[in-house]
Amino acid sequence: HIGATMQQNRQHRMTEVVARLAPGATLAQARVQVATEYARLRQQYPEAYPAEAGYQVAVIPFKQALGARAQLTLAVLLATAVFVLIIAAANVANLPLMRSVRREHELAVRASLGAGVGRLRRLLLVENLMISGLGASLGAVLALAGVPLLTAFASRYSPRANEIHLDATVLAFALALAALVAVLLSMVAFIPSDDMLASVSAGGRRAGGTIRRQRLQSGLVVVQVAVSVMLLAGAGLLTRTTLRIAEAPTGLQTENVLTMSVNLRVSGVLGTDADVLARQQYDRIRDELAAQPGVRLVGVGSIMPLRTMGMLVSLAAEGRAPEPGAPVPRADLRMAGPEYFAAAGIPIQRGRPFLPTDRSGAPKVVIINQLLAQQLFPGEDPVGRRLELLDAQSSALSTDWRTVVGVAGNTQDGGPEAQPMPAIFMPFAQEALISGGFVVRGDSTIAAIAPQVTRLVRRLAPTTPIENVMTIAQYKDLSVAPRRLNAELVSAFGLLAMILSAVGIAGVFAFSVSARMTEIGVRMSLGARPGQVQQMVLAEGGVLVGLGLLLGVAGAYGATGLLRGLLFDVSPRDPQTFAATVLAMAVIGLAACWGPAARAARIDPAITLREG
Repeated sequence: HIGATMQQNRQHRMTEVVARLAPGATLAQARVQVATEYARLRQQYPEAYPAEAGYQVAVIPFKQALGARAQLTLAVLLATAVFVLIIAAANVANLPLMRSVRREHELAVRASLGAGVGRLRRLLLVENLMISGLGASLGAVLALAGVPLLTAFASRYSPRANEIHLDATVLAFALALAALVAVLLSMVAFIPSDDMLASVSAGGRRAGGTIRRQRLQSGLVVVQVAVSVMLLAGAGLLTRTTLRIAEAPTGLQTENVLTMSVNLRVSGVLGTDADVLARQQYDRIRDELAAQPGVRLVGVGSIMPLRTMGMLVSLAAEGRAPEPGAPVPRADLRMAGPEYFAAAGIPIQRGRPFLPTDRSGAPKVVIINQLLAQQLFPGEDPVGRRLELLDAQSSALSTDWRTVVGVAGNTQDGGPEAQPMPAIFMPFAQEALISGGFVVRGDSTIAAIAPQVTRLVRRLAPTTPIENVMTIAQYKDLSVAPRRLNAELVSAFGLLAMILSAVGIAGVFAFSVSARMTEIGVRMSLGARPGQVQQMVLAEGGVLVGLGLLLGVAGAYGATGLLRGLLFDVSPRDPQTFAATVLAMAVIGLAACWGPAARAARIDPAITLREG
């Protein structure tokens, strides 16, 4: 509900407006009209829209406003999924390449009997479509079965997790993608050349085709390693961001503190019967909570620690005229009772906390945080100084001078990754009530007695909404949840990519060893030791893995810059993350080559040459 005073007061800036375009109107036209009207208002009422305050009016599409914070995250997850698809496609592409060696003679015979290139491609396309179709069908079944798991996983981080589902558009896209992969595999598996007929007389072995196939397989291995490095680097950066946010100082002692919002409905005018009754009810609930076992201290405040209502007021310090053109200092407005600071663990660095005598009728006092003290009274002791509210955002607030009685420490009210914001505290019993809640400090059982505390408040205020009953530690964990979800999803994709790459590398080199058994047998018959053969295969694999690592690091160096908006206190080119990623991928890549290399070392040259 917007009161008449809010509608008429041009300094009221707390209301959001939702509008619908008129029939035939465009967004560009609406923006021009709003900008023109805002320019007229600024010219007509300059005192309400000072240039130094930096007020702006923006027309934003509703859909864009809803998804603005999630756009970067969705883009990163989509890019991650595309990278995993590239690795999977490269991995699968190696299968028809290896299979084509077995079928090279067959395809050459078909060509010699009159089958053209188009007919051979159609044959392979039909085979690959069947394989891709079966794979896509199995993937759709697994996806349908996995949606409840994903929903349950994401529900820990997002209240809209139940909206996750598979629709016809997603399934159609998956089938179209499978068909596209089948077409590409058919192109890769069959490389026509002029010497196909000659390969019939040569037993189906074409040196040129074999060399091209080996180069393509090697290139696919390099691509898999490079893309895996990029995914692992991104996952590492997001994971480090989550850890940094979780470890970021909050500015208060968060252990064993329970918070709850209990907003008693009042008129918003100081001294009315409803206001007096609400204060009495807050005092009664506070006293009942303080008497509960395991509770040490209970404080009352308009907003709970580490949160903000977005109520900003403009301030001026007595005796300090603002510099021309300088922005007017603004601070987040909040109310607090005498026990609020001790219960929340917010340190009072100078002066005193509020006292029970700071009530209606007593001299008006305030407590400001350290950041606001530096802005209003740089290099001076603010205790005892006075300030004035220039830009009241509620009709219940006056512009009387208020004396600073204390300076509180800065807290991360805008979130663990935001900069501290200037804040001003007013006595809960001295100003008109806006909202309220309780900060309960107790022993180690404080989280366990939350249901008991909630039942007590419900008994004393049966019609009052009780919201956000959680400890400070739980709230911190909730604030990190979106970051943790991003890190876990990208890490899962990175782990999957690493596994696929390892399987692909092992498969390619296993096939390579199988195709080169005669060559390896000749080498060993001429004196090569098993260890040398093993080193030879490992060296070949190491070269491909090394090339993939170089390309992956170069790609990650450029791509991780896009993650800057999702990182906190971590450089997009963090050397520790890059080093750990390269080391992990190098170990996995060489381990994938180890099995085929060990197999090559166990080849018996006599048996191999006799079979050859």
